[in-house]
Amino acid sequence: MGSGYQILQERLLEMYDAFTEVMEEARLDVFLVGGSALGAVRHKGFIPWDDDIDTAMLREDFEKMEQIMAARGNVIGEFRYLAAENRIHPDAPVGHIYDGRMADRAGYAGAARIDIHPLDGVPGGAFLRKVQHTASRLYYLFAYNHPAKNKGRLARWATKLILAVTPEFLRKKYVRGLKKVITSWNSRTEKEVCSLFGEAGYRKEIIPYGIVRPARTVEFASREYTTFYDVEAYLRQRYGEDYMQLPPPKERTPRHSVSRNYRDGDRQSG
Repeated sequence: MGSGYQILQERLLEMYDAFTEVMEEARLDVFLVGGSALGAVRHKGFIPWDDDIDTAMLREDFEKMEQIMAARGNVIGEFRYLAAENRIHPDAPVGHIYDGRMADRAGYAGAARIDIHPLDGVPGGAFLRKVQHTASRLYYLFAYNHPAKNKGRLARWATKLILAVTPEFLRKKYVRGLKKVITSWNSRTEKEVCSLFGEAGYRKEIIPYGIVRPARTVEFASREYTTFYDVEAYLRQRYGEDYMQLPPPKERTPRHSVSRNYRDGDRQSG
């Protein structure tokens, strides 16, 4: 990968160091997950073509984190925190840290980003899981005011109609009520937890709590960060038994186009 990737990844490390320092002071655990956890185990750092950092926090810690960030004006130096229900750059109801300087130049979609997913407790029975899953989808719909995508024409048409006939004050009320539903199960006492808005989908994102804690330290780009206690079991579930194998060359591509904004002449110092 070119210098743009190197500078982007350096900037992401600056951002994550600043964030984890604040979280360590508050004694809150932050876990590398997704491609960042895979990168830590397989590459001891970034997957070479990765262009963001994926993290997670247990719901109770996530809520404390949002309170801490709000008290700081949602900034850590040059870096900005966009809360889970912030609509400035609609993406998913998870937390985001952005490179504020680049966001001013290229917009939030063009800036380095760290995703912070809340991990919610998962109920044991099939019916209650259906309730939580359905409530999470409705919460996403009303919190972001976006019709369903990648769910078929009927789902997109139906969600467009629902949004069209639901006034703003009711949407806000629904968001508050639905959040109470999806967070009803304590992430520290249930046997399983889930990133309700993760890319893999509700069922595939469910993992045993015993995989998560206590936090485990791993090497990442000559630093030490924390991830899940049994990160190997997590990676097998998430990516398959052969997770240590590199994908075919055609699949070694970034998810975003952010690196083009990070060039040698635009090096961002912390």
